[in-house]
Amino acid sequence: MSARFIPERTRAELAMPAAPGARHCQMIRVAVPLIGNGLSPEAVFAELRGKYDHTVTDIEIRGVVKWALSKNPRPSGFGNRYHNSPAPRPAQTVTIESATAAGERFLKGHRHTEAELLRASPWRPLDDSAFDALPVLAGLFNRDDLVNVCTEHGVGITKTRNQWMSRIRDAGAPSGGIGCMFRPNPVSGTPTGEKGGWTDADITAHRFALLESDLLPLDLQLSILARLPLPIAAIIFSGGKSYHALVRVGAPDAVEYRKVVGRMLALLRPLGFDQSTGNPSRMSRLPGAIRGAGQQKLIYLNPDTSEANPIFESKK
Repeated sequence: MSARFIPERTRAELAMPAAPGARHCQMIRVAVPLIGNGLSPEAVFAELRGKYDHTVTDIEIRGVVKWALSKNPRPSGFGNRYHNSPAPRPAQTVTIESATAAGERFLKGHRHTEAELLRASPWRPLDDSAFDALPVLAGLFNRDDLVNVCTEHGVGITKTRNQWMSRIRDAGAPSGGIGCMFRPNPVSGTPTGEKGGWTDADITAHRFALLESDLLPLDLQLSILARLPLPIAAIIFSGGKSYHALVRVGAPDAVEYRKVVGRMLALLRPLGFDQSTGNPSRMSRLPGAIRGAGQQKLIYLNPDTSEANPIFESKK
């Protein structure tokens, strides 16, 4: 935002999120001048998403941004807030073709395979892939962290990291109708969702964010992940049509988490990355589990990463 002129009053609003009951009005006051001064809809969404907790939904924020766009706001300093010039163009739809072309431009001819990622991995998977979850659990969680795991649609089962590791040592990763999913961020003791499910408010540490793309071919997905300048802690093959990357965020709270992750996802949108994975309770695939005819596998693991450096860099 520093590259754009933002009115002082708007900056003050951004610095002081409103209390519940006044947030919708505040979003309207903020969205209009942000759009008017040249910020993209994705950037405005990221700013607003980072201001409020889960009680303000993504749908409500996108509705405010859409409304602000419809008002055709002009840059600050012109008197009226709105004008009749053509509306700003909405964000261009990302297609398989556009995402693939953007990925090719980003890679500049480079490609990386699972074998290369495995060799580059600071933490190596075990010899038997059925136990791939053990290094993931050991590296991403503390011993007493509560880890939520689901093999069917529903609330799933929650145990401490060490309890899950003991269970997996004895029997391998659990598998069910949906393979096996887990929340990369630890949860509290009791879910607070309306139907007994886990919500973003139940996350106790905002460590990791999920990156996923169902648009790109698998080889292109993996190569892009290998060259993104991000602190990638793990890459897991989903057993289907995508790789899951867990990016270290280390945010102090949910507000900062959403702000950081929202900006990251907005930047990666042209490459076809899913824009709905930005909440801290989002689930990823637990490696080692069987999913249909495939297996969820650990490809890369570096729990100690803190630097936003690509796994593979071009030789100078």
